[in-house]
Amino acid sequence: MSANYDIAIVGGGPVGSVCALAHARKDLRVVMLEANPKSACRLAGEWLHPPAVRILEELDVQLDIKCEEPIGKGFALFPEDGTEVIRFPYSKEVRGFSCEHSTLVTSIHKTVKSQPNIDFMVGARAVAVEDGRIEYTYKGENETLHAPRIIGADGQASIVRQSLGLSIRPKIVSQTVGIILNDVELPLEGYGHVLLGGPGPILIYRLSEGQVRIISDIPPDRTTPKDRAAFLLDNYTEILPDTIKPSFIEVLRMKKFQIAINKVRPHVTYGSSGRILIGDAAGHYHPMTAMGMTFGFGDAFDLAEHDDFRAFTRKRFRKTHTPSFLAMGLYEVLADYHSEAVAIRHAIYSRARSSAGYRDRTIRLLACDDTSAIHMNMAFFRTVIQAVFKQIPISLDKLAWQKSYHTLRAMSVRIWWLLQSIKQLYKVKYRGEDMDDRAWKTLSRVFMYSVPFQNQTGKSTPQKGNSLPDANPALHSAIARLADLQQEDGSWEGEMVWCPMLTAQYALLHYIIGKPLSAKRRRNILRSFMKARFDDGTWGMHDHSEPHLFVTTLVYIASRLLGIERDDPMLKPAQEFMEAEGVVNIPSWGKFWLSVLNLYDWQGVNAVLPELWVLPRWLPIHLSKWYCHTRLIYMAMSVIYGHRFQTPLSPEIVSLREELYPNGFDQIDFSKTRNMLRRGDLFARPNILLRMANRLTKFYEGRHHKATRLRSMDSMTEKIKWELQTTDHTSISPVSGTLNILALWLQDNGDPDARRGLEQLEGWVWEDKEYGARVTGARSGSWDTGFVLQALQPVSDFDDVAKIMKSGARFLAENQIRTSFKGYSESYRNDPRGGWCFAGGWHGWPVSDCTAEAVLGLIAFHGKAADKSAIKDAIEFMLRAQNPNGSFGSYESIRSRIGLEWLNPAEMFGESMTEGAYVECTASCLEAFSACKEHFPDLVNTHVMKAIIKADAWLRNAQRSDGSWRGVWGIQYIYGTLFGIRGLMATGTKPSDPALRLACRWLLDRQHDDGGWGEHHSGCMSGEYVDHKESQVIQSAWALIALQVARDANWTAISRGVQYLLDMQREDGSWPKQDMAGVFFRTALLDYVLYRQYFPLHALGLYENNHHARINLTESVMPKHEAKVVKANDGSLNSPVNQPKPAMDKASAVASIAK
Repeated sequence: MSANYDIAIVGGGPVGSVCALAHARKDLRVVMLEANPKSACRLAGEWLHPPAVRILEELDVQLDIKCEEPIGKGFALFPEDGTEVIRFPYSKEVRGFSCEHSTLVTSIHKTVKSQPNIDFMVGARAVAVEDGRIEYTYKGENETLHAPRIIGADGQASIVRQSLGLSIRPKIVSQTVGIILNDVELPLEGYGHVLLGGPGPILIYRLSEGQVRIISDIPPDRTTPKDRAAFLLDNYTEILPDTIKPSFIEVLRMKKFQIAINKVRPHVTYGSSGRILIGDAAGHYHPMTAMGMTFGFGDAFDLAEHDDFRAFTRKRFRKTHTPSFLAMGLYEVLADYHSEAVAIRHAIYSRARSSAGYRDRTIRLLACDDTSAIHMNMAFFRTVIQAVFKQIPISLDKLAWQKSYHTLRAMSVRIWWLLQSIKQLYKVKYRGEDMDDRAWKTLSRVFMYSVPFQNQTGKSTPQKGNSLPDANPALHSAIARLADLQQEDGSWEGEMVWCPMLTAQYALLHYIIGKPLSAKRRRNILRSFMKARFDDGTWGMHDHSEPHLFVTTLVYIASRLLGIERDDPMLKPAQEFMEAEGVVNIPSWGKFWLSVLNLYDWQGVNAVLPELWVLPRWLPIHLSKWYCHTRLIYMAMSVIYGHRFQTPLSPEIVSLREELYPNGFDQIDFSKTRNMLRRGDLFARPNILLRMANRLTKFYEGRHHKATRLRSMDSMTEKIKWELQTTDHTSISPVSGTLNILALWLQDNGDPDARRGLEQLEGWVWEDKEYGARVTGARSGSWDTGFVLQALQPVSDFDDVAKIMKSGARFLAENQIRTSFKGYSESYRNDPRGGWCFAGGWHGWPVSDCTAEAVLGLIAFHGKAADKSAIKDAIEFMLRAQNPNGSFGSYESIRSRIGLEWLNPAEMFGESMTEGAYVECTASCLEAFSACKEHFPDLVNTHVMKAIIKADAWLRNAQRSDGSWRGVWGIQYIYGTLFGIRGLMATGTKPSDPALRLACRWLLDRQHDDGGWGEHHSGCMSGEYVDHKESQVIQSAWALIALQVARDANWTAISRGVQYLLDMQREDGSWPKQDMAGVFFRTALLDYVLYRQYFPLHALGLYENNHHARINLTESVMPKHEAKVVKANDGSLNSPVNQPKPAMDKASAVASIAK
């Protein structure tokens, strides 16, 4: 063969062969080098759009495929929501074509070999390329050839491209799993089927009479080789047509599939006049749009038509500009789950269903029949406009408008970056340069899913810990530990640790009313103060807070009144802190307590008027509309304020005055210190409206009517007595309890309710040798027990689990409130019947989510055998807590039509003035309704279904644009996202729903290198997510539960998270104490002691229920069906085809391999 040619082509695939044929038609001498002798044997399929088919016909390439139905009719889109299929047919005058890769290559090669002026050198590998010259190896010899025009058609890793100094490292988008099925029917024969609803889109099309090809798109970090078959089975089977499922499952069982990495590189250069790039060597896009071969054939054909390289590049840029953006944009819209992409996708559905013209224009653009930028821009912007209008809410709901704003803002940002990327790509193209970081980054801001800016090396970033750990031993250990913690009454209850302020107020109350504590109790309280003391000798709002003047001052005073001397080393640092900060700057609650103790003057306290309670209830600021905890605290405070009581002076009080005010108590004008507040103690300073309100109340205080005051105080006293009587004299919380007792004692120091309340105050005390005596923030028997039963349900077949679950279920059944309280309406209460309290039935204050979790706990054990009447009452109670906007409050529904946070007199807390719309309560109630619907469908009436629909809409509107939800009762976004996912799944939302996928993506993006998750509590103050530098066991368990409930596909991330929990478990089956995970009112962190036991157990139980089937699925293939995996020249992994066994459905497949 001659060493001199007119044209030298590196790469003998379909594109290179078409290029050779096109040049040979012009009587040019062509040589084509193909390194891989088996290039035609690649197990793959090809879809050709009509322009590519026309080129083959013009070149006399014969593609003879026998098939009853014509193939290449167009595409059919199957939406993820299961709605009507949308067809995009080619026009009647044209057709596309699909076939096996080998058929296409063989047919073109047959034509190539028939051309006398084409030398086709199979097995010739180019090793060096420069202008006019190629060095190559052929049959073991080093050879050289010369040609004025060298064409690189050698794919993504092109040696011709490398010789030009251009990058061969494109961006990794995803993985493709290719499968060929035999003897199956398609719903719409002749069409390419695009199915949405999995982790990525699926493309299905017929190759021949007996074969169908499936291309499944997989996000790059979702699988490992070990669990790929199980991943495909779990996440793609359900969305396939019924005619395909059995064969698909069987092929997966035999591991007969191929893997390829999908990469993207926009067409920005065709090389130089001497070394020209075509096909994938010039640029490539996601294979789901089937544009690659059409682009390549167009490059090859147009190059042969142009002797001038510049004219060729101008024409190709003009022809590929519109289709290339469409290729990136279409994949983005179909695969992305951000709200703006979903909005555009749904607008495409709507327009395509209503307009045949729109469908025709879309397929013409996609097929490269229409390359007009004007036509595409018009179609795009019309679709965007429709999407925008669809996002405008038809209600006045604030959350709906916020959701709309964020979606439209994100859409406008992407469009702006789209315009910038068009501008930058234009500059890059006509400079003849490669893509730089700036161009890539701009493009990735438009196509966030399909053109990732990271992974520039072209290598995927594997996740660590690919093996599936065995959680069975850890589960047995954790269950045994939990069994040891069960109480005699069947409940589980862990201490809810908050703040030493509660214990200090407990001690101060006993001092004020003259009821000294026992010596043992005094010692234990002081021990608890020492345990809670910071290293600098002060005390804070919680374990992780900065020093608080309020807490430090109360603990200091309590310690002194319990017998600690003023010069004791325990108190010396606190004295210095108080002197430096100034006790007069203590927040208002501190000023109140100090006034009662005669350590401050009532003139320096903002008025707490009892008369506010007798104002008309229709007023928007009436205290009945306040949050229950807040209104009950201020109800008791108003009675105490009305008495203006001060503890009689004693030597201890006189000494404390000297210690707290070194410059002299009598020298202070307390009326001027009323609004002096230490910034470090505050959540927010009083705003101007609150300051004005304080001035008005102070003005009234100097002129109040004594008879009205007495009448108001008497009325409030009766309400306090009712409150004690309906809560077994415990009150709603220990904060309210101490104030209620004091208020009644001031009215009558022999009041029997006050006396009984003091006795029952002991129920809030936890006491042991290690930590002493301390007052808990709340009792949590029902709450903890409900969650424990749910955590045990996945492992209910373990030894003795049923026994302890039975005891726990009995406790829950006994602690439901089964009757209403007389007078609940007059006391501004919700009807408690049917509800469960956070603590137990004795508490008298049922909560919506406590009720929901108790119902779920009972059903977890009893199933359909649960008490139907109890479930009915519970449903009715939960419905009473639903807000007008569809969300759920905690104790009751929202009562105020206006926000009252501006009126918040407790400067240390936030979001504490009214009931709220809580994602946790909403999700828990939704999940309870769902469980009731499954087990007691006759109880779920139209009213309940309407409540579910409204709650589902609220949850979706409450989701942030990044996919997360902010929790209120736990820290913070991880906790809220757990409940947001639970709620959506409870409404029947499919795992493919964009809202769920976005939520899971948010969680996965925040997984730490050690496999765990951690969110820092400081974000509660700002309302934003703040990552924790250390993973947290409880939050990791929350994330794992959420991912598994959502049936997320990233089993690698889940297994890494499970491994983190296994590594953190201690020998006794427990997990270590870390940072507090609970919170209320934005600033008060809580340590729920049992959270670190049952949430990890729940996460591991869910994992154990799932992972054995996955392992068995991928390891159950018999040796004769074991797939031999080989590396193909294009980087894909090819598996030889074996004859399939008889098909079975998914359930049978799992059953046949599961334990």
